[in-house]
Amino acid sequence: MSSIREEIIEIVKKATKPREPNLSDENRPLLELGLDSLDYATTMMEVEEKYRLKVAEEDMEHLSSLRDIITFVEARVQKSS
Repeated sequence: MSSIREEIIEIVKKATKPREPNLSDENRPLLELGLDSLDYATTMMEVEEKYRLKVAEEDMEHLSSLRDIITFVEARVQKSS
């Protein structure tokens, strides 16, 4: 079974194909790692769909890095379990 981290990395890679951003620094904002705003929006829509979450606009402002997104999803998935 994949971890949430691995699944979100795959979502980001899928959203940025054929480019592959360097995701080794999970704390850097995704927009600094080669994603554009459309890639970011696609990533967040896929995250919402995969985990059946609704990310509020005010939350979206604080989800800039891979680590931010992973932490956000992990907290919501654990609450719903």
